[in-house]
Amino acid sequence: MGELKSAWEIAQEKANRLGRLSAEEKEQQERQRYRQIGRVLAQKWLDSAQQPNITAELNKHEEKVREIIKQAVIEHLVEAIEFTTALDINSMKRLIEAISILEPELQPKAERISQLVHEYEAAEQKIRQELESDYRETLHQLRISGTAVDAINIETDHKWQPARQRLVEAFTPRLNDLKQALIA
Repeated sequence: MGELKSAWEIAQEKANRLGRLSAEEKEQQERQRYRQIGRVLAQKWLDSAQQPNITAELNKHEEKVREIIKQAVIEHLVEAIEFTTALDINSMKRLIEAISILEPELQPKAERISQLVHEYEAAEQKIRQELESDYRETLHQLRISGTAVDAINIETDHKWQPARQRLVEAFTPRLNDLKQALIA
């Protein structure tokens, strides 16, 4: 059974068959390899319930490549900041905090994203409360009350998804602008 090879290894084999690489091509391949390490480290942080200490992981690498890896980690974490159901507000806040820890100079820009996340959270909570109030009023008119309506799962209401989608659509352009400023 053949062994699996990374894209970098396949590219290296092809390059070896074509002949020697120029110094610039070697440097580009090396940068790409370190960027891949950074993306893998960031994905590991995103996928893990107990986020690894990224700074400690970065310190395992030589100083000359650490900055390349760190930049790739930051870019991957920034890409992950989105208003989706897959990423809750607390996860977004942890992402923003991780970026600020990795690159303290980015903290003011990360703080603007954090403020937008708080604004989004408040708007989402307002929509939830309005829908819950409407739902409770409907139940009250039907003379349904008491512990039967104590906990309303608003996410099952047919109005919730379109309302949330409109909210996401309203906030996403601002978020994308802030994300671009963060990695620029």
